[in-house]
Amino acid sequence: MEKWIEPKTIMLWIIIAITVVSILVFSFIRLAYLNFKQMAEAQLEESRLKLEHQKKLLENGILVQEQERTRIAADLHDSLIGKLTSLKLKHQLEYNYDEMDHLLKESIADARRISHDLSPPMLEFISLCELIDGIIAPWKKNIAVDFYHDVRTNVDMPNTIKIQFTRVLQELITNIYKHAGASVITIHLRQSERLLCLLVTDNGKGFNPNQNKKGLGLQNIELRMHYLNGKHKIKPLRKGTSALLLLDYTDLI
Repeated sequence: MEKWIEPKTIMLWIIIAITVVSILVFSFIRLAYLNFKQMAEAQLEESRLKLEHQKKLLENGILVQEQERTRIAADLHDSLIGKLTSLKLKHQLEYNYDEMDHLLKESIADARRISHDLSPPMLEFISLCELIDGIIAPWKKNIAVDFYHDVRTNVDMPNTIKIQFTRVLQELITNIYKHAGASVITIHLRQSERLLCLLVTDNGKGFNPNQNKKGLGLQNIELRMHYLNGKHKIKPLRKGTSALLLLDYTDLI
C-alpha cells in the first residue's frame, strides 16, 4: 500500500483541510463582523450628527422666534406707539388738522405693515407673486428691487409654502440691505407643475464662503427650508451674492 493512501495520511490531510476551511470560515466571519461593525458605527455617527443638527435647528428656531418678537415689539413701541403718543400730545397742546391727519395716516400704515408682517391678509386668495410684490414695495423707497416671475401653472400654492418662502425672502432682503451695501436687488421666481424656484441676487460686497459661523439670519433660512424639505444655496458672485431656493412641492399639495 502506498504511503499517501494510508489511513493515518488520509486522516492528516482531512485534519489539514478542516483546519484550512475553519480558518477561512473564521476569517470570513471576522471580516464580515468588522465590516458590519464599521457600517453600524458609521450609521450611528450619521444619526448622531443628524440629531445634533436638528437640535441646533430647533435652538435656532427658538432664537429666531424671540428675535422676531423683539422686532415686532420694537416696531410697535418705536413706530406706532410713538406716533400715537405724539398725536395725543399735539391734540392736548394745539389742534393742527394737517399734522394730526398726517400722523393718523402714518399710524394706520404702520399698523397695516406690522399686521402684514405677522400674517398676510387673505393669504389663501393671494398668489406668491402678489405676496412678493407686497414685500418688496416698502423696500423700493431705500433700494432698487427688480422682480421677474415666470409662473407656468395654475396650481394653488399651499399657505405653508407661501409663508415660509416670503419669510425667507424678507430675511434675504434685510441681510442685503443691512450688510451687503448693495444698490440693486434682483428677484426671479419660477413656478412649474412640481418645482418652485426663487433666485435672489444683489450687487453688494458679497461674503466670505469659508466663514464657518453662520449668522442668525442664515440659520433662519436654513431652518425654514429644512422645514419644507427644500434645498437652498447661498454663494458669492464676482460682484455680490446669489441665493437659490428650490422646492419640489408635489407632496405638499
